[in-house]
Amino acid sequence: MRFNNKQKSLSSLLFAGLFATSAHAQSNLNLQPTFQNDGGKNIVFFSTIGGASHYNWVLNIGDELGSRGHNVTFLTSDEDMRFGSPYKHVQTVSTGPGTEWDPAELFTDELKEISTNRPGEFMAMVFDLMFNNYERDYLFTRQFFIDNKIDVALCDHFADACVDVATNLSIPYIVTAAMDVTKDTAAPYINNDIATLNFPTTEYQPFISRFKGQFIDPIKNLKAALPAIKKMNARKIAIGFDAKLEDPSTKWQHSIKLSNTVFGYTPARPLGPMAEFVGPIIPKHYKPLTPDLEAYLNAHERVAYVAFGHAATPSEKDIVLILSGLLESIERGDLDGFVWATVHAAGRFPDSITTSSGHVYSVKDMFDHVNPHAHMVKWAPQTAILHHPSTALFVTHGGLGSWYESMYSGTRLVVFPFFGDQHGNGFTVEVNKLGGVLKNEYSVQEAVDLFRKVLVDETGEIADGVKRMQALTQIYSRHGVIRGADIVEEVAYTNKNGRLPHRESADHRMSYIKSHNLDLYGALALLVSFALLVVAFIAQTGYRLIFKPSSTDKIKKL
Repeated sequence: MRFNNKQKSLSSLLFAGLFATSAHAQSNLNLQPTFQNDGGKNIVFFSTIGGASHYNWVLNIGDELGSRGHNVTFLTSDEDMRFGSPYKHVQTVSTGPGTEWDPAELFTDELKEISTNRPGEFMAMVFDLMFNNYERDYLFTRQFFIDNKIDVALCDHFADACVDVATNLSIPYIVTAAMDVTKDTAAPYINNDIATLNFPTTEYQPFISRFKGQFIDPIKNLKAALPAIKKMNARKIAIGFDAKLEDPSTKWQHSIKLSNTVFGYTPARPLGPMAEFVGPIIPKHYKPLTPDLEAYLNAHERVAYVAFGHAATPSEKDIVLILSGLLESIERGDLDGFVWATVHAAGRFPDSITTSSGHVYSVKDMFDHVNPHAHMVKWAPQTAILHHPSTALFVTHGGLGSWYESMYSGTRLVVFPFFGDQHGNGFTVEVNKLGGVLKNEYSVQEAVDLFRKVLVDETGEIADGVKRMQALTQIYSRHGVIRGADIVEEVAYTNKNGRLPHRESADHRMSYIKSHNLDLYGALALLVSFALLVVAFIAQTGYRLIFKPSSTDKIKKL
């Protein structure tokens, strides 16, 4: 009995010892990073034009960096300071009044034609908006960087002032963009130049269009944009910056290009070491439905949501086409209602719409919420609407932010593109069976047929495509912010004199001939040529020895 008690005591001691040793061993296995022991970094994000699609995803990264102990500042215009308010770890500072422009006046049918067919002229117009306050922004930002000892700058791809200041002060910077439009993400079959985005790849692009895009359009676009570029360079030189006439890819070649995208939204291809895809970053918190909207959606089963972002504004002709198509779809039973976020377009609606059935609809009744099928609002809580089970269709301009939100919620799309990447996005939506594209030259009947095709989805291809894209979006949006913050910290802690040697591929330190092995091919060509000459010489000599008449034969012939 005593032996048993001693045995139990010994077993208990052994167990306790093993447990303590195991616990001690487990605590020793927890690695702790030390790179931040010297303190956080001073990080700034500069962007004054572009709106939510340019700001929000970067601010999400900034908020994560702030929570890690870094000092993060958002530099933007007076009008856009509101975008920074939801992010408690980001301080927002104004650079001054922003560029004054009215989307309702700017985005006309003429501009849509220019952006589609004359992208060089369109870019020249965009330059005027981008650089309107360049001198003020450059001087303000330069002083801010100096006073606050900025370690890393995140510069929107429209923010030349930020890039120029960082370059001038030898501060490492990251270029942020929703799209991937630099040579770091280029390939022979990829159209990722800002002026050739209508076809994301050459896979479905006709030969003539490919030929023009490769050889003719670049010259035309450069010719159209060159006066604006030269004018801008002269302004830069006037304030002391050594401006050069170079394309953005060359200017940004030593900086990481951070894009809010992922393969699926952009075509797959090899990426360079200075390109990073961290998207789709989608804000996880969103505004709820208003009581009126919630009541309206709860009372319907198949609702179309119509919204074109904060800038794109449909013309009256566009509105008549879309509104007529929606109303006739309701008459056919494909839809039972729609919500339209009018934003800047309220003044462009007609007084009434007459459908092919002869029914006349008062637009005033729609705005007054008298019509039970229509619900007009100036601004709408988009994410909340897309996640409501009654929302069956999203009629959108095709901006990336809206595309991401629709796929996250699993909502089918009809894209009505206006400018920029929206045409290419619409093309991808159609090819990947996520919805369809509504063109402004369509008839009302064609619009109705398109709505029906997407909603009914007789083959089930659209439902399957949206389901797969929903999974892709939800998977990659989980850690996009964390990955983006990691990349910013990488630049902050590993740069050497503003550059990232570990990311610069060896070809940048070699001649073109050596990096492409042209010297080896040249040597091989010489060796082969020499070998062929030797073989030819031997063959010729042998032929002469074998077939050359001997002196005896010559005497006999005589």
